[in-house]
Amino acid sequence: MLQHYLLTLYRALTRHRLYAVLNILGLAVGVAVFLVLFLDVRYETSFDRWVPQAENTYRLDETITRPGLAPRPSAKTTSVSAPLLKADYPQIAGYTRLIWMDETLTRGLTTDQEDVRYVDPDFFQVLALPLAKGDVATALAAPDNVVITETLARKYFGTTNVVGQSLDLTEDRTVAHVRVSAVLRDLPPNTHLKLGVLKVITPAFENRNDTFTSWNSQLGSTYLRFRDRADAQAVAADLANFIARRAKGGEDTKLGQHPNDLLQLRLTPLPAIHFQAAITTADFQPNVDRRIISSLAVVAVLTLAIAILNYVNLATAQSALRAKEVAVRKALGATQRGLMIQFLAEALITAFVSVLVGLAITELTLPLVNAAGGSDLALTYWGADGVLPVLLVATLAIGLAAGFYPALLLSSYQPAKVLASSRMPGGGKLGGQIRNGLVVFQFAAAITLTICTLVLSAQAKFVQNADRGFRHEGLILIDSLGLDDLRDKQPLILDALRAVPGVTAVASSDREPVSKTFNLAKISIPGRPGPDLTVSMEFTTAGYFKTLGGQLVAGRDFDRVHHADDASPALGTDTANTIPFDVVLNETAAKTLGFGLPQGALGRSFNVFGHVVTVVGVARNIRFMSPHDPVPPLIYLYLNDRVFGGIAYVRYEDADAQTMMARLTSAWRHIAPGEPFVARTADDRLSAYYMPDQQRGRMFTIGAALAVLIGCIGLYGLASFNTARRVREIGIRKTLGASTRDILQLLISQFLWPVVIANLIAWPLAFMAMTNWLASFDQRIGLSPLYFISATALTLLIALATVGGQAWSVARAEPAQALRHE
Repeated sequence: MLQHYLLTLYRALTRHRLYAVLNILGLAVGVAVFLVLFLDVRYETSFDRWVPQAENTYRLDETITRPGLAPRPSAKTTSVSAPLLKADYPQIAGYTRLIWMDETLTRGLTTDQEDVRYVDPDFFQVLALPLAKGDVATALAAPDNVVITETLARKYFGTTNVVGQSLDLTEDRTVAHVRVSAVLRDLPPNTHLKLGVLKVITPAFENRNDTFTSWNSQLGSTYLRFRDRADAQAVAADLANFIARRAKGGEDTKLGQHPNDLLQLRLTPLPAIHFQAAITTADFQPNVDRRIISSLAVVAVLTLAIAILNYVNLATAQSALRAKEVAVRKALGATQRGLMIQFLAEALITAFVSVLVGLAITELTLPLVNAAGGSDLALTYWGADGVLPVLLVATLAIGLAAGFYPALLLSSYQPAKVLASSRMPGGGKLGGQIRNGLVVFQFAAAITLTICTLVLSAQAKFVQNADRGFRHEGLILIDSLGLDDLRDKQPLILDALRAVPGVTAVASSDREPVSKTFNLAKISIPGRPGPDLTVSMEFTTAGYFKTLGGQLVAGRDFDRVHHADDASPALGTDTANTIPFDVVLNETAAKTLGFGLPQGALGRSFNVFGHVVTVVGVARNIRFMSPHDPVPPLIYLYLNDRVFGGIAYVRYEDADAQTMMARLTSAWRHIAPGEPFVARTADDRLSAYYMPDQQRGRMFTIGAALAVLIGCIGLYGLASFNTARRVREIGIRKTLGASTRDILQLLISQFLWPVVIANLIAWPLAFMAMTNWLASFDQRIGLSPLYFISATALTLLIALATVGGQAWSVARAEPAQALRHE
């Protein structure tokens, strides 16, 4: 029986090679697109699911709402809350805090600034991460123990077998000798955790960080382990009561009499952290917008659906070519059930061949897709991440979905009607309407994706080139200036950097460029009723705006001539309240404080921490964060001498970045030979905020383009079949006086009308989707009609090119040739 089905399928395929190629190619391309996007979506949704008990592990996130500022979601929480939560809720099986610090690690001649995570002793009971060497029970048992990753073990020791070896860790200007107690396996890429060194929280560490005593200080993150989901839900439902009970109080360490007005806590499941796009994270890694991943999943399913409908369309159109075969088989005793099984078997075999071809296409194109999407996708056939089960299910689903209706149509032909007719059945008017409906659906989906792709690409290009308020080209950021040991050397270091050839300006500030975390200040304006406002605050040194390439829209910059510009005397004396100083606002702060236009803010005075300050300038908003986030109101304070911690900004010209890095490294080693030099260009530092949208846009473009291609394959096959069926009709029309132009208009209009209707369906769908997506950006393009018109014009041109050649050849044919044969 199977041999018979295979022979029949072979004859059908070889007799109509064009339709066979179009069917298999359309399905294969659909399978390839589905498979690539499936791999990408599976990777994005797999984040942290591999962690043991991930479903019962939660991160404690918070939202801070202060007067004058928008609510600010953050993964950073006060460390006060964790032990209090454990005491109040027995449902919590364990907790660990991660306090993030950049510390200097040294062994021999190797020294560098590393990410150190200070954690509670129960870290491995909450986050059961795998160790390559050592024992989780003793890894964090002693205060001088550290756990390092395999990468750091190789960096400092050249091997991972380093348990018991010693390192020097500089903490708060003090060198501590620590012992490697365990080696943590390098974590896979699908995790939000970025770990380097783990060290247990000690009483000495707690004493030098107010995050352990103050609800107003957020320095790290907190993870909680529950027994089950019900326990987590019970605690989450009572967090508001917890804040009211534990954070209420008037002292500086509490949040006042109404703490819930300032702070809201929530539990985020470990696997959901990757999609918390609005969250401030420790490592400043921009998370993924779940809507983009959902959109890619929709593109994958739609592309496969278009390919399946393409098969159905061509198969039903071809049914006339096998009508006599069905009639003869039925006359010889074949049943409708037997014929349906045969045609379904043919569809399954075709699907199997298409999946194999699609798999080959995926293997060949995956490197290009990885390069375009910035991903590291790979096909794995066996194991937990193997695609073979998915391919088997896909083959069965594609074969049954694509083959059911054509099999039902073919097996239902009546032998007497078919054999008595001089014309092969084509499904009649209803069949034509169904085929046109399928074309409309295919192109509606493809056009929707095309419009979305155009908008995604335009938005990605816009944010890449949008005004950020500073010049990111030719700018280097030196993180290691903020090391505690260099606090007293900052002026010397900045002077040394200024002397480097090619450097045109140098300044520093206490703000981490890609962080959403700021110093916050309460503002009271004389004569203004209502509660005090809260604004962000940044400390800068001389030449800050010049170095960044920022501009003042009103007033003047800080300088050394105006002694009142320097806030150091006011902030460093016991009589601070009696010493006024000057400040510069950004545009958002000028509006938030009610000063109106920038010019109206000049000369205005208000109180900051009890200090009377006067506005001498208003600067353009500088965007150091994601284009999704609004620029907060910001006050700049000038320190003539140095800032605490912070970043050095170096403006350079007449040299490439690599050459300038070498020069700066040399200068650094002369002035601070024992300290690591950690620097990156501004483009490298900020690219993480812009690359994901560009990369997702490329993935979307690939899917949309191939969806249009599949639709065109189906349209070409349908046009080829229909024009072949109408050769005699066209010959008669030409004999009766129709011109080539008339025939072309007739054929092309009939093929393009479904595409036009598809545009009318696609426009509102794309408008709603893109309006919702663009709303997530603070910097965004307008949703111009040009994107819709361009997509319509593009699809119409492609469809016209698809069917135009066939229509032209038929329209130009001699009528005698069409009328000569039966």
